[in-house]
Amino acid sequence: MLGFSLIETTSFWNVWYWIVTVVAWSMTAHWTLGVPYDAIRQADRKGGEFVEHCDLQAHINARRLIYYFDRGGPYFIAFVSFMLALIGGWGYYQGYELAQAIFVLAAPLLGASVFTVKLAYRIKDEALQGDELRKALRHRRLWNQFIGLVAIVIASMAAVYHYAVINFYFAPLALPPINLQ
Repeated sequence: MLGFSLIETTSFWNVWYWIVTVVAWSMTAHWTLGVPYDAIRQADRKGGEFVEHCDLQAHINARRLIYYFDRGGPYFIAFVSFMLALIGGWGYYQGYELAQAIFVLAAPLLGASVFTVKLAYRIKDEALQGDELRKALRHRRLWNQFIGLVAIVIASMAAVYHYAVINFYFAPLALPPINLQ
């Protein structure tokens, strides 16, 4: 049972929570609509074949995302909303820290995903190509980075709240009285 001892339910002070948070946001910022940022930079610098590959990759991923979203989008939104409300209620109403940590990580990621779907529809509707497409991808990446920055700051504030307020303010109230005899 050594593997289970590495996973704690005090998530905000667990190193694994912060590793997952950093990896999730770095991947979200690097892969905009499935196009890596270095492909966008190579298309800007070298042009030619790199522009074609960047455009093709963005259009393929946009069409794929739209295909799945058109087929099951409302059901997926309902399921994810229910799960997020369940986790949020479990975390903040019942006071379960692991659920709070998952909520603090998942809610902003969901917001970034909504804007990515919106970008996919824009790419399809406006048939973006070349510089205009790469500008839209860079703009989405910048906003993903901003959402990630705010999310990490909020997660840090939640961790400090749990450590300072819950552990030091409320914990002494639960201690039994000390018998000095």
